[in-house]
Amino acid sequence: MIRRFYAFVAIALFALAAGCSTNTDLSGVRVPNSRPDTRITGQPPSLLEASFAVDLNWTGSDPDGLVVGYEWKISNNGTDGISPRDTLTIDPLTGAVLHPWRFTAGNDTILMVLADQDSFARDLHSEPRSFRTHSFFIRAVDDKGAVDPTPAYISFTSTTIVPTCRVKYARLDEDEAQAVPSSVNIGWSGEDLDFELRVPTQVRFLWKSAQYGTTDLGDPLYIRLPFEYYAHYEEVLDINDPDWSQWRGYAALEEDRMVKFPNQPDREYFLFAVQVRDTAGAVSVGMEYQLQVANLRIKDGGFRPAVAIAEPFLGAPTSSEIFNEIAGSQPLNFSWSGDASDYNGKIVSYRHGWDLTDPEDSSDPGWVVPPGLSKQNLFAVETAFKDGLHTFYLRVVDDSDQVRLIIWRLQVIPFITYENQRDLLVIDQLYDPDGQTNNWIDQGGFPRNSELYRNAYWHFLAEGSGGVARMDWGQDFKDHRDLVTYADVVGYRAVLCFALFNDLNQFMFAQFRPKLGVDQFVWLNPYQEKGGNFFLVGGSSMESFIEYSSRYMVPMLFDSKQTYFLLGGDQYVVGFGYDELPDGTEEQRGPRMYPYLTAGIAALDWTSTPSKSIYGRSVAVKFDRKSDCVGLKAVVLDSLFKLNHNIGPGVVADTMLTSKIIDWHDVVDAQGDTLALINSGYQFSFRNDEFYDENISPRQDQPILQKCDVLEAPDGMCVEPMFKGISRFDWVREYMWNKDDPDPDWPQSVYPEGRDLDEACGSFALLGYQGRDRSTSRTNGLTYGFMSYKMIEDKPSRKADVFWGFDPYRFDGDDSRKAVRWVLQYFGLTLNP
Repeated sequence: MIRRFYAFVAIALFALAAGCSTNTDLSGVRVPNSRPDTRITGQPPSLLEASFAVDLNWTGSDPDGLVVGYEWKISNNGTDGISPRDTLTIDPLTGAVLHPWRFTAGNDTILMVLADQDSFARDLHSEPRSFRTHSFFIRAVDDKGAVDPTPAYISFTSTTIVPTCRVKYARLDEDEAQAVPSSVNIGWSGEDLDFELRVPTQVRFLWKSAQYGTTDLGDPLYIRLPFEYYAHYEEVLDINDPDWSQWRGYAALEEDRMVKFPNQPDREYFLFAVQVRDTAGAVSVGMEYQLQVANLRIKDGGFRPAVAIAEPFLGAPTSSEIFNEIAGSQPLNFSWSGDASDYNGKIVSYRHGWDLTDPEDSSDPGWVVPPGLSKQNLFAVETAFKDGLHTFYLRVVDDSDQVRLIIWRLQVIPFITYENQRDLLVIDQLYDPDGQTNNWIDQGGFPRNSELYRNAYWHFLAEGSGGVARMDWGQDFKDHRDLVTYADVVGYRAVLCFALFNDLNQFMFAQFRPKLGVDQFVWLNPYQEKGGNFFLVGGSSMESFIEYSSRYMVPMLFDSKQTYFLLGGDQYVVGFGYDELPDGTEEQRGPRMYPYLTAGIAALDWTSTPSKSIYGRSVAVKFDRKSDCVGLKAVVLDSLFKLNHNIGPGVVADTMLTSKIIDWHDVVDAQGDTLALINSGYQFSFRNDEFYDENISPRQDQPILQKCDVLEAPDGMCVEPMFKGISRFDWVREYMWNKDDPDPDWPQSVYPEGRDLDEACGSFALLGYQGRDRSTSRTNGLTYGFMSYKMIEDKPSRKADVFWGFDPYRFDGDDSRKAVRWVLQYFGLTLNP
């Protein structure tokens, strides 16, 4: 309701006198100045239930001049409604300024007013509201300084929903007092539903002993349970208690809405109460148990920070005392984090060290860094030990002086000296639980890929002439069912492992293969680095060190910075990306993986793998490069390798063909002059032979071959090709061109259109040869076996490691055994005559 205000006659007359003026124009008649007029044009929708944010508009007019502004004031009326004292500008008795007029040039405003009186009588809302009545006065001012003698005014009642709050602790037991450490961190949270930010603006709290009386013997009686609280809390808590804190700002961050009560007496009980106040001055209500008031029991001790500590290859144990056996020179990279939020604590320091004499002695020389919270306090610099028992200590302290001490003991397995090592350990990493490898059926129908035949082949290493002189098969052979550890291999001068692609049942390689993009520690690294020679053979055997993925594009380049290739909306893996180190820096992952780091290769590819695609192409390699054509038919001893190692005639076969027993289809077809390019025996059996350091795809970045600065490395290169491959396509071509009844036009004579040849071999399988289109396989002449000089520098024998990406068992038995014996003699092992 808009009204005219006439209450203050003396003030109005004074204003009238001050506003008179004379006009001495030609007529000489005095003309008094007319007073301006004021009207309120906009008001709250409901004057009885307005918000605490009030939108007001007004206007003014002056009959003989201009309105230059307005003066306004607002009263905060009491429960008795508007009274003269609510509106006085100056107290007539004391002269004090009570409600001064404020000038504005505007015609509207939004006023934030109080609504701080509780129990709004008209309240029908589910949430309680508080209120206060106000009166707003506005008067126009003209260009001669005269003011409206009858200011417009409006009275309204502002209301607001009372804010709510609760005590914040990690967990408050609803059934009894919550046990807390002797230094208590406790906080609060609040909500204001009708404020734009939905949070209150101020908070206060009260910390009181929960004692409400004494027993007849004078012992204290504490509030400990809900029924005790509701029976006695009014005896302990008072809304006007002088121990309430001063009102303080409600912080935006949760960690800043916390207060600490240090060094509280053990086994005593306390109450912590909290209230919040909103923008309108409304104060939260309620004293509910474990909601607005926390019932706490002090318990000195029993609270320790939670600590998550991890080492990339040793895992993330949860106990405070840990023990592991590790390899000599195994890199150790510990990192950790602590958390005391379970009891509202904060971590104040971390400290770590090695082989301490006394972890309680802050000056022990084994401590690596001072206690603190810096980045250097959250990880340990990479460390390695050659041997011995070493202990890592981590001390974590919270703001209640609670301490968590992690003790991680490490037994370092030393490398056994060359003189004390046995000669050869043979490891089987082929597993055939369901006959899945029984796919090499001979002419008699027997599965030649089974253990029965495979193990019989390898027994030549320990039996009779040509076997390793000091080998005991029962002691020096580990079956695929055996879990092989670093402690097993360090006692041997050489290890021969025959493996297949990364099968889930490869127990040894399961320790090495990355999991979910995280690398594991390969203890073959320190073994090969410190003196042992490793001889790895088998189709896709190097792949056993790589995490399985059907989204790889070949070749796989370990030193490429390219990580993904997007094709047809699908993402393919073409590189190994980056790892974040504990210090926050990033390091390329590929060069740290075993094939690059230890074996020394830069690129890896397979003849006709079904699980990957060629770079830039979406179909599986087995369709682009079909095994009938690109599959490995023979390996040829590299001429430079033969020269470098003085291999005489007949010592190692110059050409080693596949076994006539396993690969018998072509033998029979050749005898019957029915040999054809399509051979069902090759289609599904011989897909996974590996070749190295080549790029036969459209990929632009080429593998950068690694260099090794050792005298033994030919031309300073880490990889020395040993065997080059002959693909089945090239073997069939040579047969067709050189048989008794040669076909010099093959394959064009069989596939004149070319399209049929692409269908038979795959659209990315063939190249031109001797001026003829599609006359050689892309996989022909590539490196399928090599020696690696990457780890030779510290080996007592100064001998390279050997890697064959093919299975020698699949090749001619006499020739393949002869090649294996040559490698073992090269390692320095003694063979039986």
